[in-house]
Amino acid sequence: MSENTNELPAVARNINLACKKCGVDRYFVVVAHTTATSAKVKCEVCGAQKTYKLPTEKKAKSSTGAKGGARKAATKKPDHSALWNELKTQIGTENLVSYNMKTKYPMAAVIEHPKFGIGFVTNSFHDKIEVAFLEGGRYLVHNRG
Repeated sequence: MSENTNELPAVARNINLACKKCGVDRYFVVVAHTTATSAKVKCEVCGAQKTYKLPTEKKAKSSTGAKGGARKAATKKPDHSALWNELKTQIGTENLVSYNMKTKYPMAAVIEHPKFGIGFVTNSFHDKIEVAFLEGGRYLVHNRG
């Protein structure tokens, strides 16, 4: 069979793929075409099923030029430590309480979370709060009485 990488093999045809269950390359039979670029296949030895997708052509990195670098820089995570330090200065840590999901927390409350450390409540909803921690913002549940 000549392999055309632009088309899926026909249903009931064999295709050689790596089987994760067997740990080696095996022949898989095409069971059904699920989309125009993917098919459901089944290992002939162990019966494991998986989705086979047509290989896609990857664009060269040099074609993106300076725009790609600018886009990548724009998607970096912001520095949360500046916001956390500002809130620490404004609110302070005198009224620090341990976090408990059963407790209801108002805006500007200071909590100590066992995993994330000291945080400041920046938004309060009926069943969740948005908390600014040194490592970043998190949503936590509260008011679960």
